[in-house]
Amino acid sequence: MDRALISVEHFGDLAEYLPIARQHSVGLELQEFSEPSVLDGDWQGLLNEYQQALDGFPGLLTMHGSYIDLVSGSPDMRLVALTRERYLHNLEIGRELGAKYIDFHANYLPLVDHPSYLPGWVERQVAFWAPMTEQAEKYGIVLLLENMWEPDPAIINSILDRIPSLYLKTCLDVGHAALYSRLPLSAWIKSLGDNLVYTHLHNNHGDSDVHLAFGDGVIDFPEILNLLRALPRPPLFSLELPTLESIKASLPYLQLAG
Repeated sequence: MDRALISVEHFGDLAEYLPIARQHSVGLELQEFSEPSVLDGDWQGLLNEYQQALDGFPGLLTMHGSYIDLVSGSPDMRLVALTRERYLHNLEIGRELGAKYIDFHANYLPLVDHPSYLPGWVERQVAFWAPMTEQAEKYGIVLLLENMWEPDPAIINSILDRIPSLYLKTCLDVGHAALYSRLPLSAWIKSLGDNLVYTHLHNNHGDSDVHLAFGDGVIDFPEILNLLRALPRPPLFSLELPTLESIKASLPYLQLAG
């Protein structure tokens, strides 16, 4: 059986998604607490609503962390401070929700081609994530670094190899890798190795990050899913899809209960 989740963008969607999650014994990835307007608004009230609605839900809960314009590897320490504030806020919310994983974008900028950029970026990322990982471990939450524009999985590995922890791993976003990397997805899967514990699954046409159902784009999902299942410890499969229709169209690709 695959270990899977479905992503929920907003609280208003939860009533429709919960029956599907229960039917197929899948978890939920909550994405709403990544939004700046939520974190700067009545996030406590929203958190209370989620807690009440999810009371008794038996599945795994995870979260997507903040990402909009945030740069944990920036040389501008004021930007890093804002990023840290947002991520720590996400951690506190995740602790209250009982989330076991929180996903964050690494946000490497491949168009910056100065030779000093990557080494400096890695050093700043290590300095940022080492204490963040210690805090996450206290809460029993695994932090995930997700590829966005990274052209090579070695960029993500260069951070994780410096912080050997069970509480800092990676999320492979297959749609992003297909769009922004010239390497095949099989190379990403092989390179990330034991660091790969979570995936974001969605398709596209090779020209835009549109998050389509598994059968609607250029990615061969039967092939990719079999490669992931063949790993010694297959990662979690999170269907990061924007509509219930695209989720229902993609669930038959998975080996699930119900």
